[in-house]
Amino acid sequence: MTDAARTALILIDMQRGFIDATSPLCIAGAAATIPACERALAAARNHGLAVCHVRREYAADGSDVEAVRHKTWAEGGRPLSTAWPESLACPPELEPHEGEPVIVKPSWSAFFGIDLHERLQKRGIGTIVLAGTTTPNCVRSTAYDGMALGYNVAVLADATSSRTPEVQQANLADMAYVGVQILTADELAATGSASLEDVEGAAAATSPARQTAAAANGGASEDVAGPDEALPSFPDTPTPELASIETVSTGWINKYHLRYTLPDGRPYAYEGVSRKGPDAYRAALDALGAGDPPTPDAVCIVPILPDGSVLLEREFRYPLNSWCISLPAGLVDAGESLEEAVARELYEETGYRLRDDVDAPVRPLPQPGFSSTGLAEENVHVVFAHVEPGGAAAPEAAELIEPFVLPRRQIRTFLDANTTPIGTRCQLILELLARA
Repeated sequence: MTDAARTALILIDMQRGFIDATSPLCIAGAAATIPACERALAAARNHGLAVCHVRREYAADGSDVEAVRHKTWAEGGRPLSTAWPESLACPPELEPHEGEPVIVKPSWSAFFGIDLHERLQKRGIGTIVLAGTTTPNCVRSTAYDGMALGYNVAVLADATSSRTPEVQQANLADMAYVGVQILTADELAATGSASLEDVEGAAAATSPARQTAAAANGGASEDVAGPDEALPSFPDTPTPELASIETVSTGWINKYHLRYTLPDGRPYAYEGVSRKGPDAYRAALDALGAGDPPTPDAVCIVPILPDGSVLLEREFRYPLNSWCISLPAGLVDAGESLEEAVARELYEETGYRLRDDVDAPVRPLPQPGFSSTGLAEENVHVVFAHVEPGGAAAPEAAELIEPFVLPRRQIRTFLDANTTPIGTRCQLILELLARA
């Protein structure tokens, strides 16, 4: 059997646009499964399973509607978009409880183009139970993607639906044949996760090779340090002592001479620049020298759209006398939190905003990184952010910024073809996204 703490119920597309008979996308059997879906939600909550609601929402202009259903959608009132707001809602019996994420997916599978796998991995989930509609499309594609990612997969027969009973039974039989576990909402209520077999765990227990493969899909691996593995340590090497700081010039950028005493007693002078004034600059260097964590001076935002595309900028950079490809970025204002700075800079420069339908729209790297360690003490905190269009950008008068969206599938081609100067952080992050 599986562990309830490592099991999640995923409720898929139980929205009026798929349930209401007036919608051209209505699934004939969906309305009848509402009571079973309600029992499944209650069972998951009672037994301590994680619950996740995955839904569909199209752009009102139809730009992201699948080609195979676009004509039906456009001529039928544009359901599952803001053109027909009521169609986006779920029945009151299936409303999420506090803390249960609602994730909007861009296509059939709940694993495609969204961060569901990352969310489940973060919670240690190894088994998923699927309910919702439709069985041949979104439920089935999610089931197969789930198995490909190494999950135990179960489908609730009475809490899923198809356009005919024959289609429903044929799809359940097909999925059962390839290893999807089929049960009912009442069975889930009676036994919780005890009725689910840990197929993946049993296979891994008898196969070291499979353990290695499973690790590559998100578990521990030889490339990830274990909890008892020693990390690199550094000797207590004598450090140069900062004796004094001389201000050479001031302005938007200040120039300083740094006077050091080397460990062998010799004097040494170095030049540095900073946006900070003399007192703040000295305080920052003293804090860093004492080993204190840096306070972020600026943020660099990696904005990810719901479909996985990345939001970039083409900005004119005066020190280069050229346009430059970059990520949205800016200084952290006094008194701002990291998330406040991200939200402000993102909206000012691009008109995009942080999404409010994800649990953690901002994911910063563990610590800020320094922009140019041979020149300045300025540090920048890189933050991955889930974003969506919000309104009109409001850059400063001298900021020439042109936001553009780069689909994930085009990143490699773009990097190979681009001849516009590009920021190092932007280049490296795009390279990592391309490789991922």
